[in-house]
Amino acid sequence: MEVFIRDAPEQLSENGFRKQLQPYLDKISIQTYHCKKQLQKSFALVTFLTHDDGQRFLATYGQPKPPAGSTTSPKIRLLGTPIYCSVSYKQVNVHLLRSLAKEEKDRKSFSKKPATLVKSKTSTAKEFGCSSVSCGIWTYENSELCFLRYSKLSSSGTAKFGTRSLILNLGSGKRVDFLYSSIKTITTEDSPKPSITVTLWEAPRIYDTSDLIQMFARLEMNGQNNSQRRRAVSLGEDHDDIVGSCFVYRISLTGESKSLRIPLQNLQRLPGIPSTIHQQIDTRRSATSFRNAQMKLTARLSDHKAIPWRIGYQLRRLSTNGSLTPTQTLRLIPSVQQVMARSGVSVAAAAVRKLYSQIPYPGLDVEAKDFDLDAIVSILKSNEDLANKEEMDDSRDESLRGLAMIHRAVVTPSGIYLYGPDPEPFNRVLRKYASHHEFLLRVQFADEDGEPVRYNPRVSNEAIFDGRFEGILKKGFDIAGRRFDFLGFSHSSLRAQSCWFMSPFSQDGSLIYDRVLIQQLGDFTKIHCPAKCAARIGQAFSETPTAVPLPAGVVKMIADVERGPRVFSDGVGTISKLVMWKIWDAIPEMQKLKPTCFQIRYQGAKGMLSLDSRLQGDQVLMRTSMVKFEGSSSLDLELCGASYRPLPMYLNRQTIKIMEDIGVPDSFFLDLQSQEIERLRKVTTSASNAAKFLTSHSIGDCVHLSWFIRKLAALGLEFRSDRFLCDILELSVLMEVKTLKYRARYPVSMGLTLYGIMDETGILEENQIFCTFQSEAGKKKIVTKKNVVVTRSPALHPGDIQLVDAVDVPRDSPLMQLSNCICFSQKGDRDLPSKLSGGDLDGDLYNIVWDAACSPTKCFAPADYPRQQAVDIGRTVTRDDMTDFFVKFMETDQLGRIATTHQVLADQETLGTLDPKCVLLAEMHSTAVDFSKTGAASLSTQDENNDDDDFQAYRYYESDKILGKLYRAIDEHEVFSDIRKYRQLPGAASSILSKVWDHVIRKCWNVKWAHHITWAREIREMYEDNLYNTMSSYSEHPSRPISELEAFIGNILGATGNQSKKQRDLSVTMKEAFDRDAGFMVGCMVNDDDGEHADEALERSMACLAESLDGTSGVGGGRNSDVLVSFGYIAAAVCLREIEAEFS
Repeated sequence: MEVFIRDAPEQLSENGFRKQLQPYLDKISIQTYHCKKQLQKSFALVTFLTHDDGQRFLATYGQPKPPAGSTTSPKIRLLGTPIYCSVSYKQVNVHLLRSLAKEEKDRKSFSKKPATLVKSKTSTAKEFGCSSVSCGIWTYENSELCFLRYSKLSSSGTAKFGTRSLILNLGSGKRVDFLYSSIKTITTEDSPKPSITVTLWEAPRIYDTSDLIQMFARLEMNGQNNSQRRRAVSLGEDHDDIVGSCFVYRISLTGESKSLRIPLQNLQRLPGIPSTIHQQIDTRRSATSFRNAQMKLTARLSDHKAIPWRIGYQLRRLSTNGSLTPTQTLRLIPSVQQVMARSGVSVAAAAVRKLYSQIPYPGLDVEAKDFDLDAIVSILKSNEDLANKEEMDDSRDESLRGLAMIHRAVVTPSGIYLYGPDPEPFNRVLRKYASHHEFLLRVQFADEDGEPVRYNPRVSNEAIFDGRFEGILKKGFDIAGRRFDFLGFSHSSLRAQSCWFMSPFSQDGSLIYDRVLIQQLGDFTKIHCPAKCAARIGQAFSETPTAVPLPAGVVKMIADVERGPRVFSDGVGTISKLVMWKIWDAIPEMQKLKPTCFQIRYQGAKGMLSLDSRLQGDQVLMRTSMVKFEGSSSLDLELCGASYRPLPMYLNRQTIKIMEDIGVPDSFFLDLQSQEIERLRKVTTSASNAAKFLTSHSIGDCVHLSWFIRKLAALGLEFRSDRFLCDILELSVLMEVKTLKYRARYPVSMGLTLYGIMDETGILEENQIFCTFQSEAGKKKIVTKKNVVVTRSPALHPGDIQLVDAVDVPRDSPLMQLSNCICFSQKGDRDLPSKLSGGDLDGDLYNIVWDAACSPTKCFAPADYPRQQAVDIGRTVTRDDMTDFFVKFMETDQLGRIATTHQVLADQETLGTLDPKCVLLAEMHSTAVDFSKTGAASLSTQDENNDDDDFQAYRYYESDKILGKLYRAIDEHEVFSDIRKYRQLPGAASSILSKVWDHVIRKCWNVKWAHHITWAREIREMYEDNLYNTMSSYSEHPSRPISELEAFIGNILGATGNQSKKQRDLSVTMKEAFDRDAGFMVGCMVNDDDGEHADEALERSMACLAESLDGTSGVGGGRNSDVLVSFGYIAAAVCLREIEAEFS
């Protein structure tokens, strides 16, 4: 039942209204209800779970609004304002009632738990009056910690501890949100001056509400949604310079010390807020301004003769990222110059870079001596020794082939943070200017937590997008005396809100700056759409780790296969055997896997090239649809990817929902789930299962982990008795279970993901495909079955899944020479790829399922959306046009919101994805996908969800559709408990390495290895230093690195155990970094300086294993361990392999 409320105070938010109304509902024992109230509106709605609750509420408080002058007393007053309640004539939202039913069920279930598990409510005050807020850093004076203030804003207000953040509202119109997820510690004190001091990992969210009334009026006239506050960059002018580098805020409280002592001390027991300490800490005002110190540092770092830029970058990073103050950085420079004089520029830059993750974060848990200049210089000298050793080994590191070391910057609303240099796959620009990589910079735009600045209908981000971000893109910025300006971006980097900047440099006597560089890539003057022009330039920034030079005249143009408006060969050409063999010869990996389909970039062309065995000699045939721009003279065939092996097919929530709607039975999905859960349960039951699991998920491949576990079993050693090995498996399985539950990502054994190409022979009829792949054993397989399922992600329209016939072809057909691809027919009225979410053949991956259990009973016509007209500005596109588009894309990209809204509506509506609203959303999603190329934005969808403390969080209901059934069928705690049962009983050894060593000594009793122990110690130090760098680089903050386990398995767990999209993306690059470093260390153990197998590989690996057993490590292990331990397992695996080779 729904009740309408009149005359509610306009100033109340939804949560505020609920809190004010709650005492009245408590009096009549109503606990489950929902309030809806917009700020600056005088009405509200209250929805009750049952009709009886609603009637009881109205019987007690129901009252029509009396006429003016009436003396009738109101039954309810909120903040002194009388309100009036009556029955609402709106139909109650059935899904809201289902959400309330779930909350009632959960509440009753919780109330049945033992009293010891129920948190007692505390009467601790959560709101305090305040008079000012100061920003600064922690420092030390006479070895005592003190707060060093750089700026202060005096303004009365309140500090309130909310559900997800500490909210500071100031009378000046400023608001500061200290998210609990970004708070390191909270320190309170009651005398001599009561205060709350917040130590952050990152800058807080700052808002401006000073011109709220005018803004409301303006937006109302425009008919737009009301933004209730405006995102700001800082608290004021003197805060501008420090907001991005100083992360300690002291809130001065009003009131007497005596009356505040108990409430402040009680905050330590308040559930849900970060770690709180009650302790007096003095405040000092900085004698020098932060701005002046910053200017001195900038002037010093601008002298590139005294301080080369690579070193200056790392010094600037220490200051900009908040590790040291500008003054402390200036004091460090002479010591850095001494390192440079002794060891050179590269070593000095590497030594300073390592400091970033080694300098302690000052606070109550750090002693003053650890932050002294002498202590930091001592660390610097140790880094120098290690960097010298690493530099000697770098020339042997084959893992860096095809990678460039690139510096990175992250621009947030409050600061510019520096990282790297880190390995970046080559692209055309990096390859062309190989000796000038330090003049190129990868720049990402993000919120303070590294995630995109999220859309919130109640917050205006105008000052961030159109002010802060646009200013950086158009004007550039300085780093250590070098100016960087916008250059361009690729399609994938645009989605990640990342782009390239560059600083001018000289090459072959010519000055190369941004526009000159673009002109050398090709002729873009005929493209008058900023989005399309940027996308075409972006082809040069696409990752192409390898390039194969082709002789002039090899590439020829041929016509596309067209029928009416349809292009059946859109984005695909062909290649002869001789050219394919040349590509294989150029890339070692291809010599083994022998792919026949290649995703390429060549001059202004992009797309796929597939083998056509009928072509003679050196021939590459490209089609008109592949060429996107003219003017490039490069003869390099650049490779983005190839059909090395078939990729597994995974279902996702979108595909599952459409499959449900086209009649695939629930049993198909539930059987997949039960099979996968059973497989995960059995992972730790045997060495064979564990090894298979590790291999299938590419965990530890570079260090022979799965082989090592099998070998342990062969030696009669139980891997389950080892803490580290069990932790690897348990964490990996836990991540898989969470992926199944929260993302519905189920592998389909009778399904694959493959590149799509066109049947060049014309043998396939309409609605036929030819699918060929190599099995794990290397055997050629061909799928032959009627009505196989073919689709492509993302799929939102019910017609994005089609049924086709998979057929065989004659043995002598050229198609039989292909591998790991799907060939689509060139016959019919419309090409099949375009029916599958608007796909083409320029590198798109397609999913095929031939499982008989996946048998749809219906098939719907594919979507046929009108082609979006690209924005045409009628002139040559300028740099400002492209930066304007980049800002517009960040501000208006709706892709994620549309997909989420579609998922919700598809579950709620009876017709599912066939519902007209879902069909419209599917079209909007298609438009949003093309936005990056056309510049035509999708229409906005309403989104009332956010993580704001002023508004209620998400509500959930129990879905009766297949996704709901799959979600509820997994009890992750039960699965994890079953996995842990197989661990050996308590009392088992925590490490198996000592037993491995005993075996090694028995087998190799006469092998002399001790003379390698010093070398082995250096290898271990190098490995652990690189590992800790990875743990720090991929964490939320260098002072709280991820765990060794996360780095080893290549998966970032996340604070709640559920990965964000950013963490999933970071996990991919983190795994590449770890595998690269670990593989290099294995190479150091077994190879000589020429890359050949070393004569003393066995002796080296024995020394490494012996070194790992001494029980010491100079590096902390991150979230869950005290020391790093993985080096010993790598050494043990290498040692056992060398023994097997030696004695086989």
